Amino acid sequence: MQAFGLQFSMSTPRTGRLTSGSEHPRHDDFVAVPYLRQGQLISLIRWSQVSGEWKYTTILAEYLHRDEHNWYLVISGQRARLDRSEWAIFN
Repeated sequence: MQAFGLQFSMSTPRTGRLTSGSEHPRHDDFVAVPYLRQGQLISLIRWSQVSGEWKYTTILAEYLHRDEHNWYLVISGQRARLDRSEWAIFN
């Protein structure tokens, strides 16, 4: 899997139910994240179904800011924008 030319690996099956549709709430909409500061390292997670099994991808990134739709980050020294409907904060 690639985002902005960066390679990510996926591992470990997920248990749980599938949420469909593009209007589903984001995890961080329900979690207060006042501690996020520009330059802070954060972990994000994304779930995807591969060959009928749930897999997750995590990334460690430098937080820049976020808006209603995207995370703005630095990953491996490169600026990146990730969709908040796909990527959730991972503590």
